[in-house]
Amino acid sequence: MHSSLWLQKNKNDNKSDEEPDASEEEEEEMDIPGQIPEYSATRAEAGLTDAKGYTDMSTNLKRNIRDAANDDGARFQDDEDLEGDWQEFVDLRWSLNHVKLLYMISKYANPAKTVEDEESWIRSVPLLVMIYEGIVTGVLDFDYAPQSVLVTQDGGSKRCFMNVTQEGKSAIDDLREKKLLNGLKLSSEDFQPITAYQISAQGQEFLTQVPAKLKRDVDGFVYGPKPFQDKLLQVMLKREDDEEGEEAQHFYLTAEGGYEKISTITDIEDVSYVSSPYLPLLVRKSEKPMTSNAHRAGEAAAGESNIKDELTEAIHLAHVSLLVGEWIPFGSNQIVALNERLGAMDRCQGGLFTSKIDKDPTATQFKVPTGLTQVQILDYDLIGCINFEAEINYPEAEGIVQVENFGMHLNVDGTIMYGLKIEAIMERKADDISLDMLSRLLVDVQKDSSQIINDLLSAYQRSLLSMIFCGDQKNRCKYNMVIAEAIDPKLNGEEYMDRGDNENELKQVIGDIQNAHNIGADDVLILGRDGMLFAGPNSRRHEPLLLFYLSLLVREMFIRVFFVRTFVLDDLLKKVRLLIMEHDKDPNNIPKVRTLLNTASRDIILLQEILSYLFESLQSMEVPERPEDEAGGTLYKVLNMANMKRDVLIRVEDLTKLVHGAQHELQNLSAMTDVINTKQLEDVFKNVEANTKYLVDASATNERASASLEVMQMILAGMFAFDIIDHISGGTMGLSTPWWVEKWINEPIVARYPFLWFAINILWLILFCFAVLRVMRYLADLSTGFLTLRVKVNAKINLEKMDLYLADKPIDITDSMEEPAMAIKKVAWQERDRALWAGGAPPKLELTYDVQYGFLLSVLFQLDKKKSELDEDGLMRIFTATLAEHGVLEDYDPPRSKYAAANRKPQPLED
Repeated sequence: MHSSLWLQKNKNDNKSDEEPDASEEEEEEMDIPGQIPEYSATRAEAGLTDAKGYTDMSTNLKRNIRDAANDDGARFQDDEDLEGDWQEFVDLRWSLNHVKLLYMISKYANPAKTVEDEESWIRSVPLLVMIYEGIVTGVLDFDYAPQSVLVTQDGGSKRCFMNVTQEGKSAIDDLREKKLLNGLKLSSEDFQPITAYQISAQGQEFLTQVPAKLKRDVDGFVYGPKPFQDKLLQVMLKREDDEEGEEAQHFYLTAEGGYEKISTITDIEDVSYVSSPYLPLLVRKSEKPMTSNAHRAGEAAAGESNIKDELTEAIHLAHVSLLVGEWIPFGSNQIVALNERLGAMDRCQGGLFTSKIDKDPTATQFKVPTGLTQVQILDYDLIGCINFEAEINYPEAEGIVQVENFGMHLNVDGTIMYGLKIEAIMERKADDISLDMLSRLLVDVQKDSSQIINDLLSAYQRSLLSMIFCGDQKNRCKYNMVIAEAIDPKLNGEEYMDRGDNENELKQVIGDIQNAHNIGADDVLILGRDGMLFAGPNSRRHEPLLLFYLSLLVREMFIRVFFVRTFVLDDLLKKVRLLIMEHDKDPNNIPKVRTLLNTASRDIILLQEILSYLFESLQSMEVPERPEDEAGGTLYKVLNMANMKRDVLIRVEDLTKLVHGAQHELQNLSAMTDVINTKQLEDVFKNVEANTKYLVDASATNERASASLEVMQMILAGMFAFDIIDHISGGTMGLSTPWWVEKWINEPIVARYPFLWFAINILWLILFCFAVLRVMRYLADLSTGFLTLRVKVNAKINLEKMDLYLADKPIDITDSMEEPAMAIKKVAWQERDRALWAGGAPPKLELTYDVQYGFLLSVLFQLDKKKSELDEDGLMRIFTATLAEHGVLEDYDPPRSKYAAANRKPQPLED
C-alpha cells in the first residue's frame, strides 16, 4: 500500500474511524502488488475486456498476497489496529510511517543528556539503507526507485545507483520541519556535503506515547536475527570487484558477534522496454529519417521485470521523448578524428564499435566480449558535429527484453545528447508511461550511455574525465530532459509541488523539484536539480529554447564537479605543505612529496585544459531570441537563459582564479622542495668530503703500515732462518753437540776461520729472504689478471623459472632489500661447469633482480683471464643463452662489448 504521508493540521476535521472516507477505501482496494491502473489501453493490452475481469484479477492477486503473508508468519498486526489518538502531537496527526521512521532514527541517534555525554547521529546514506530494509521487510510502507547517490568512503566519493525512497525522504523533511528531528550539515574528506540526523527532545517526548507493538515492528528489522536479537544492526560499505573485474559497491548489515548480511539496496530492478532513436531537428544536418521501433512495442509486454516493490502510480505521461545530456571536453580535431573513426566519409558508414585496443593487428583472429554497439551515421559536419544512431546489444538478465536504440549528437562545443523515444515499457504503450517505470528505464540509459561514449572518446578525453571525476567517470551524473505530449493528471504547475505523491514521483526522474510553471494554457514545465519535464501538446515547438537550456545545464553540472575537484586539489597541496614542514620527522616524507607534486602538477595542467575548452564552448553560445508568441515568451522568461549564461561564465572565471591560485601554490611548494633537496645534497657532499678525507688518511696510514710490515716480514724471515740453523745443530734444544757438527762445522770452519761461520749465516739469511720475497710475489701475481664485467640488463624475466634456475646453483651470498615500492634481491655463486664456459676457468656471477616486478637489473662477472680465453661478449652470450634455455629470459639481445672490437686481431688485406 502506498504510504499516506499526510499531516492533518486540525484534528477536529478528522473523520472518525467508524466512518472512513470513501476515497480511502477506494485507495485501499487498489492496494495490490503489480497493480495495473484502470486505463483502457493497458487493460486492452493485458486482455481485460471488461471491468468485471479487472476486478476479479485484483481480488485474486490480493488473496494471493494475504495467503503468502500468512504462510510467512507475519509478526505484526495490521496498521489499522495501531492507529489512535496517540498519533496527535504538536497539533498534527502523524501517520504510522512517520512514527516508525522517527522511532528507527531514535535507535541510532540521540541527543546528549548531560554535558559529559556525546551526541550520536545517523548519516543520510546509512539511513536510506535502513529505510529500504524496513520497506522490504514490510514494516515501512514507502515506494522506492533507483537513484544515483554519491557515497563517500576512505576519503574518496563514488556514485552508485541505490533504491531510494522519495516518500521516506519527504517524511524525514516533515519531521525536521516540526522539530522532531535535528539535522547536521558536515563535509567529507573530499569536501562532499553530508547530512546527519538525530531525534530531538521533542521527538523523544512523542515516542513516549507510541504503542509498544509498533516499536516491536521496527525492532524486528533494526536488530539482528537470533542469536543477535539484542545487537543493533550497523551499515557498512564495501567496495569489491565483481565477476567482470570492475569495482562494485555493496552495503552490508553487520552486528556485534559476527553477523553479516548483504543489502539488496544496490540491486537495481530492470524493466522490459522498447525505444526508438530520437534527435530534435534543430541539431540535425539532414532530413534522413530515423529508425522507428514502434512496430516492436509488443515485445516489451512479452518481456519480464524483476520489480519487487508494489508500485503506486500517481503521474502518467503520453508519447515520451528523453534527452539525456552531458558535457565532455571536445575540440574540432576530436570531432574530425571521430568522424574518421566512425567512417562518416566512407561508403559503408558506421558498424560495430568497441574501446578495446588491438595489440596484435597482424594476428588472424580477434576476440572481444559480448555487448557491442551498432552505429549508423545520420549526418555530420566535418569539424562541427556528428549525429548517429546507436543500437545497444549489451546482455540482459533472463526474461528481460530491452530494445535500446539511441540517437546521439556530439557537438564540437562539448554538448553530448542521447535521445530516445519510448515506445513501450512492460505492458504500457507509448500513451501510458508511468514515472515509476520511467525512473528504472533512466538507470539503463545513464549506464549504457556512459559505456557507449567511452567506446568513442579518445584516450586523452578519457584521461580528462578520469581526473575530473576522480576515477568514477563511468557513474557520472547526467541531465534528464523529459518531453511528453500529455501528462495525467493535468494540474497547474504549482500543484505538482504538493510535498506528496506527485512531487515524490517527479523527484524519481528529475531530482529535487525547484519550481513549476504553466507555459500557456496547455503546457507545463517542471524544473528539478538533475532534470526537467516539459509536458503538453506544444512541447516540440519549444525545442530551440529547451535545447539551449539543456546545453547550459549540462555545463553547470560539469562546473559543480569541477568546483569540488578544486577542493580536492587544494587538500592535496595542503598535505604536501604539511609533509614539507615535517620532512625531518619521517625519512619517507620527501619521496611522498615528490610523488604528490607530480600528481598535483598533472592535475593542474589537465584542469587548465578543461577550463580552456569550457570557456571556448561558452563563448560560442548565442542566446536565442525571445519568441513572439505568448507561450514562448513565458518559457523564455522562466528559463532566464541570458542570466544563466552570464552566471555560468562568472563561475568559469572564478574557477580560473582557483586553478591559478593552485598553480602558484604548486610553484611555491616546488621551490620549498628544491630548498630541501639542496640542503640534503649539501649534507651528502659534506659526508662525501668527510669520508674522502677519512679514506685519504687511512690510505696514508696503510701505506706507512705496509712499509713497516715488509720490514717486519724480513726480520721474521731472518729469525726463522737463524732458527733453522740452530735447530739443525741442536744447540737450542739443550742437547750435546752431535759429532758430525764438531767434525764438519766446528773444527774445519768455526775454529780455523774467524767470522766465516757468521758470513755463512748472513748468506743463508739473504738467500732465505730472497726466496720468501719470490714466493710472496708469486702469490700476489695469482690475484691479478681477473676480468670484472658489470652489465646493466633491465630485462623482463620469469620469476618462477628464475627460482628454478638458481635452485641448482651453489649460492654463496643472498642479499635482499625491500622498500614500500621495491623489492631487490642479489645472489652470488661460483660456476663449476668448465665445459659450459669454453673449457676455461668458470667465472663467479652475481645477479641483481627485482622480485616485485620481475626484472633482471644487472649481472656481475669475475673471471680469471689467465685461465680462460673468454672475453666480455663471450661471457654475456653464454649467460643469456643459458637463461633463455631455462625459460628465464625472452626476447633479449645482449649488447656487444666495445672491447670486443678492440681485442679483435686485424685481418690482412687481400690483393
